[in-house]
Amino acid sequence: MAIKDRFIPREEISKLVEMIDNRISTYDLSMWLKSKTDDEWVVVPRAFVYISLSFFEEKATTYSKQLPHYKEMMEEFRTIKNYL
Repeated sequence: MAIKDRFIPREEISKLVEMIDNRISTYDLSMWLKSKTDDEWVVVPRAFVYISLSFFEEKATTYSKQLPHYKEMMEEFRTIKNYL
């Protein structure tokens, strides 16, 4: 699965700037982004993603003998962590 770039029109960003007072919460910003990308993009804390990947790495290592593509899976985990 490839990540597809999404483009939000500049006018929409201008509307967002007009809506906010002095500050905007990360939650509000993430919900705005989600709404402008037809629910395809969801913002989650980096730590959550890192912890989730670590969990899956641990499980994959535990069952490495039963996973036919173990090495490729571990390489993909490392690649994802590099993006973080």
